[in-house]
Amino acid sequence: MNQDIFTSFVRIPNSNLLIDAYMACPIGGGSYPGIVVIQEIFGVNAHIRNVTERIARLGYAAISPAIFQRIAPDFETGYTPQNILTGRSYKEQTKASEL
Repeated sequence: MNQDIFTSFVRIPNSNLLIDAYMACPIGGGSYPGIVVIQEIFGVNAHIRNVTERIARLGYAAISPAIFQRIAPDFETGYTPQNILTGRSYKEQTKASEL
């Protein structure tokens, strides 16, 4: 199955914070099962957006929330050793209770 999709950057309300997220859904009426794509330490980067889109093409509504939103809004990085250190630092600062 390779459905046409639409994509959008959205904001998810969570207490006093709006969490940025990338959403991809099949085009067409009806309801679809949903999948949450959890980012790696690199943020909601091109790879995570691509994974989200591939899932949507299979007939799912998919969303990738930016889990580092509280400490690093708009964080997106590559795969260099320095990027890995930065991503790990943000991961260690992120608390499940704040997601």
